[in-house]
Amino acid sequence: MEEPRRPSVASRLATFVAIVTALALVAMGCSSDSNTSTDDQAQQVNQGAPVDEGPPQDGGTLRVAVGAEIDGLYPVEARWSLEGNLIGSSIYDTLMTFDEDRNLVPRLAESMTPNDDGTVWTITLRPNVTFHDGTPFDGEAVKANIEARKAVAITGTALAPIEEVVVVDPLTVEVRMNTPWFGYDYTVAAQGGYMVAPSVIGTDGAMQRAVGTGPFMLEGTWSPGTPVEVTRYDDYWGDRPHLDGIRFQTLVDQTSRKATLESGGVDLIFTQDPGAVQEFRSKNGYVQVEDFAAEETFVMLNVAEPPFDNINARQALAYATDRDAINAAVGGNIQKVADQPYTEDELYHVADSGYPTYDPSAAEDAIQRYLDDTGESTLSFTLSTPSSNQQKSEAELLQAQWAAVGIQADLNQAEQATFLADTFGGNFQAAMFRNFAYVNPDSNYIFWHSSYAKEPGGFGGINFGQIRSDAIDTALDTARRTPDPEQRVEEYRNVVQAINAELPYIWIYHGVWGLAATDQVGGLSAPQELGFARQDAKPWWPQIWLKQ
Repeated sequence: MEEPRRPSVASRLATFVAIVTALALVAMGCSSDSNTSTDDQAQQVNQGAPVDEGPPQDGGTLRVAVGAEIDGLYPVEARWSLEGNLIGSSIYDTLMTFDEDRNLVPRLAESMTPNDDGTVWTITLRPNVTFHDGTPFDGEAVKANIEARKAVAITGTALAPIEEVVVVDPLTVEVRMNTPWFGYDYTVAAQGGYMVAPSVIGTDGAMQRAVGTGPFMLEGTWSPGTPVEVTRYDDYWGDRPHLDGIRFQTLVDQTSRKATLESGGVDLIFTQDPGAVQEFRSKNGYVQVEDFAAEETFVMLNVAEPPFDNINARQALAYATDRDAINAAVGGNIQKVADQPYTEDELYHVADSGYPTYDPSAAEDAIQRYLDDTGESTLSFTLSTPSSNQQKSEAELLQAQWAAVGIQADLNQAEQATFLADTFGGNFQAAMFRNFAYVNPDSNYIFWHSSYAKEPGGFGGINFGQIRSDAIDTALDTARRTPDPEQRVEEYRNVVQAINAELPYIWIYHGVWGLAATDQVGGLSAPQELGFARQDAKPWWPQIWLKQ
């Protein structure tokens, strides 16, 4: 019996366009601004924080709203998102941090240098620094922090190259490796470098306590589901903060977060909502700074399980995904369409990334190859997504795009905790995801190297998509071994092309994040210059102030 003929590409694309249009109106709140051209938007953008604010003023408590709950204040074990790093940076300092050019510079460390082959890192510490409990920040504290992280299941595997930590003297520590690791210094500029008082490490209730060396301190303990309230630490070693304190509250719903700022309920919000970012660019009474060098949004594929253990299935999805349409519909054309984990402004960007362009006919050809290879009658799978309204809209748009070429994707929306548990456990076929908000590609080693993939029959691995590629492994390992910075750059560019050859990710866009505030908030030029949407420390909190 002859199989029914599928509708033509043209007819299915017409249906898709109608669906996209309807979803776009929902996603953008039916705003007439959704059709604003990119050039028009560029003319509306505030050029960062105002430069004529006058001298900073002291006093006041800044009220901040973020979009995700944190699971604790103990950086050794907490799974911090961008929001966690934003909050944690008010309480803790890292050993290293970044300047306005994204170069590593000392923070709690005065210097951090490797030996010739990258097997020993010598860390010289800043003197006369104390934790909030009055105990000294010294070599023993650094040793305790590193060893505590090695004892945690997930972070311990990431720190597997560390053989031992030796305290040479009170202000000098040697981190000795069992294999060369050029790039370790970037690890301690992010969550791996937040220094916690030894009095807290390994204690019961550590996730509810926060004792660091940072510009603000937690009074008492914190309870999950409640705001994090911190006050100025008067014995801070660095620049004295202008604010008396900060109150961080979580407002998951993007619309509610924006409305709370507009109603005066908070002074500043951290947002990835394109509509809000676009509106606050030109809204009287508000100021906003933006950061494009943030996470990438993409669909992560489980390449160890059907159907995406077949390269043709992965190619079909890549060819069938119109990233420009997603950006127009959900991102208001203000996001940067992605074909790799780096923007054009980043050192590791590859001009010719090898990623497929949108091509529905090529998608249909790939589908047919998949059907021929597997004997399946259709390419079908489940796309998992967290409960975010924006990610749900993106998933629905993708579902419509793929259906236009004959791919069947069912959606499974789950609460954030369930979604993350399934993803981390390898219990998914395809998942909406955001990741790679790190300055140096070495920090993504654990997500890309075969040694971090899930073992057969195991629970999961940090290499969530189960990527196994000799080309990726070779480039990552070569970069870790070489002392030559230029060669490391070339190896990381090789990683980009090797990843796109495997297609474990269906790239969508580079996210734009905004810090939007009332015009009573001063000092936003500091996060504008240093950045605020990477998975690293935010050393600029002492520069923020309130007009009294």
